[in-house]
Amino acid sequence: TSGLGFGIMMGAGQKAFSALSSGASALKNTVIDSGMSFETAMSSVSAISGATGENLTNLTEKAKQMGATTQYSATEAANAMEYMAMAGWKTEDMISGIDGIMNLAAASGADLARTSDIVTDSLTAFGRTAKDSGRFADVMAAASANANTNVEMMGETFKYAGAAAGAMGYTIEDMAVATGLMANSGIKGSEAGTALRSTITRLAKPTKESAEAMEALGISITDSKGNMKSFGTIMKDMRNGMRGMTKDQKAAYAAMLGGQEAMSGILAIANASEEDFNKLSDAINNSTDAAKNMAKVKLDNLKGDVTILKSGVEGLGITIFSQLSGGFRSAT
Repeated sequence: TSGLGFGIMMGAGQKAFSALSSGASALKNTVIDSGMSFETAMSSVSAISGATGENLTNLTEKAKQMGATTQYSATEAANAMEYMAMAGWKTEDMISGIDGIMNLAAASGADLARTSDIVTDSLTAFGRTAKDSGRFADVMAAASANANTNVEMMGETFKYAGAAAGAMGYTIEDMAVATGLMANSGIKGSEAGTALRSTITRLAKPTKESAEAMEALGISITDSKGNMKSFGTIMKDMRNGMRGMTKDQKAAYAAMLGGQEAMSGILAIANASEEDFNKLSDAINNSTDAAKNMAKVKLDNLKGDVTILKSGVEGLGITIFSQLSGGFRSAT
């Protein structure tokens, strides 16, 4: 009996030792893999942005902080910083702008690095700066939640229409409303961007046809005092001008106003119900903290808890690696 008991204890001991060895090996791999990935990503940020010394230290600590407090890892935060650096953002810009971008990615379910690329590109297209990234993130989150579009498609739209909108001083909110209404009619991405760009261009520098359409519909880009109207006001003027017209009449004026390539987009805006137009406008114009709140709700479940735990484990590995990396490199 004692022999049997000893055998059971030996078996249990071997299993425990095996489990311990396996766990230690897994921890070692986590430390090395996560540490090297993060270090490599931050080296890329440094190379692109030129950040060194205290600036690089601050960026590194910010990436670690985001990894410890969000669903994304520190390495993913560093990858997002790479796109910010490519857009010419400086250390302070990246530190202040990354929260909004990470919230937008979490809220939309999009890839973080891709979201960073989209927001930085959109800001550049509109002629805005890094300080507007939180506002852009909230607007894009609200639009994707209230219209049949997403961050990726909106980014593609703004790539085509952003520069024209920015030149006219049109807001991201108004352009998001137009983008959302078009998306609800199946006009998305570059198609919506082309339609908006053509419309904005022909409003600013009317052709003979667009001038006739503007006069017939009661549209102007300035008010009686010569001040620029918002694109939201222009959309309302156009909708009012087309109210009561037949489908053929609307189509004709839409083609005159924006050209053949913009006709479908203009009709999508004109034909949206008053309820849908106001609902989307209200959601986008009152979108403060939308990205953060949506991200929080999406993580409020067991899967979210596990995701944050994984992110925390990677952060632990990075911390251990940073203390041992000198020895690793010397040995190598």
